[in-house]
Amino acid sequence: MLTGIALFRLVTAALLPVLVAVGFYRAEKANRFGRLSGIQKQIIIGLCFGVVSILATEFGIRVEGAVLNVRNAAPLTAGLIFGWPSGIVAGLLGGVERWFSPSGEYTRLACSIGTIVAGIFGAGVRKFMMDNKKASWFYGLAVGVTVEVLHMLLVFLTNADDIQRAFTVVQIC
Repeated sequence: MLTGIALFRLVTAALLPVLVAVGFYRAEKANRFGRLSGIQKQIIIGLCFGVVSILATEFGIRVEGAVLNVRNAAPLTAGLIFGWPSGIVAGLLGGVERWFSPSGEYTRLACSIGTIVAGIFGAGVRKFMMDNKKASWFYGLAVGVTVEVLHMLLVFLTNADDIQRAFTVVQIC
């Protein structure tokens, strides 16, 4: 059962990608950010969403050797809304940090791979399925659900030797 504080932390971490996306939309109109080249913007956006992914890990709730969080939302948002380079950069940054994070040792491999896959998946959907256009909210939601299902499958695949505990972790998440 989530306490009020834990729920507040998860909601705050879930809203961060939205706030960062709005900030970048507004910054696009600003002179200094608007004058940067496309790849410079993509790298900056990817790094910022990577930091949001890291914050989501740190705001997460430790449960059964796992970290309950919304880490995948940031690289997925970066890839779907801003383009493939930013999604991949954010996914790599969030995934590498998750690998070295001292919390949630049981799901370390699954979460690291899952975060990287979230960035690549969001980037790939935008590039190849959406013809490099922003996804509508419905498609964004569908892609988010798909990524989370894949992430939970990774928990089973990377912990096949202890399937009962993996099932417990996935059930709690």
